[in-house]
Amino acid sequence: MVLASQENLVYGIKLSSVGPARVTGSDVVHNPSGMDLAMKLHYLRGVYFFDSQAAQGMTTNRIKEAMFTWLCVSYRTCGRFRRSESGRPYLKCNDCGVRYLEAQCDKTLDEWLGLDCSLQKLLASNQIIGPELFFSPVVLFQVTYFKCGGISLGLSWSHVLGDAFAASDFINGLGQVMSGLEISKLPNYANPNTNVQQKLAKNPSPPPLSIRHVDSVGDYWISPNNCKMETFSFPVTATQLNNLQVKILGPIQSDQIPIFELICALIWKCIATVREGPQPKLVTICKNDTNRRTEGECSNSQTISTVEADFRVSDMDPKELANLLAKQAGQNEKTRIEEAIENENGVADFVVYGANLTFVNWEDVDFYGLEVKGHKPVCVHYNIQGVGDEGAVLLLPAGAKEFGDGGRVVSVILPEKEVFGVKSELRKNDLLFGNELE
Repeated sequence: MVLASQENLVYGIKLSSVGPARVTGSDVVHNPSGMDLAMKLHYLRGVYFFDSQAAQGMTTNRIKEAMFTWLCVSYRTCGRFRRSESGRPYLKCNDCGVRYLEAQCDKTLDEWLGLDCSLQKLLASNQIIGPELFFSPVVLFQVTYFKCGGISLGLSWSHVLGDAFAASDFINGLGQVMSGLEISKLPNYANPNTNVQQKLAKNPSPPPLSIRHVDSVGDYWISPNNCKMETFSFPVTATQLNNLQVKILGPIQSDQIPIFELICALIWKCIATVREGPQPKLVTICKNDTNRRTEGECSNSQTISTVEADFRVSDMDPKELANLLAKQAGQNEKTRIEEAIENENGVADFVVYGANLTFVNWEDVDFYGLEVKGHKPVCVHYNIQGVGDEGAVLLLPAGAKEFGDGGRVVSVILPEKEVFGVKSELRKNDLLFGNELE
């Protein structure tokens, strides 16, 4: 890991806005679902790195011209939030545009990727929604030019618009427009009628375990942490994954436990060993809902469930924890979360990621689906801003150019005071070999 001062690493930032090439229409609004509003204090930050050969055609004019076209169909990303008379937020699709940033960096791409991973925040805007809703863009796009000719494309995505699958579809569609290809996934802006209010009256559900009510944040949409949070990432190669399966399940492997559950079980045990005070016995699991997600769906449709251990997690065998995660995951709490939001008329504020220790499965997200004129990114980083104090663990696909086929990248967001101890435990359990992503 190479440490570097953040000062002047990325400079010369220019700001502009890009909107659709045609007017969306008058009085077009989007009313976010209860699930969308539950996620409004969270943000996704993605950075896509392209080498100099791939970057040759990515001029500012070409990128903006593609955005003019793409934003005509992805018009929600150009809107601004307002509040109804009741205080419930809604999105006015008024074509105010996506914020566009251009920046310079005197590092080469290889030099940058050798720096501490915390610096990735310089390549994707950390701006949040508020305190003036009607001025706050919900999507920001940053292009950073490196001295070697390579570039990075940074996406700042407000989670209230949709989950990581929706964010990935958005930027992948932009790449198809830039390449002159037919768009494979048009945004699906259908608003299913869930009749949540009717369900509330007829059969109210128990409160969800996966979210935490926080003090009102008003129009500044971020929940402050009670401690400083830190992020670190590391790769897990296909060879490491095979060794991990043998170590936890044995050479015969009669139990078929998915990779996600194996990795989460080991990290759960490591965090429980280090954490002071009560151990994290209740954890939240976020996954793709393959049964309910529709083509091009732009919403928060991932499943959110909880798993609770009735024993000291630090004393358990990782295989038992993995089995618990794989077989005992509770019912999808999406409906219960929506009901909790509607009980507060869509006005109250909640945290999902980090309300409990949260494990997020992004293995199926097509992060490497962004392709421009036949060139894919050499590396992709994604993170979540706004994680609560209990922390979160993200599992992402690894780029084949970086780590070969079949690998994963793990990103861990924890209170700063726990990071050193958790890294030490990960090394003891052969999951971290001093190979952190810089």
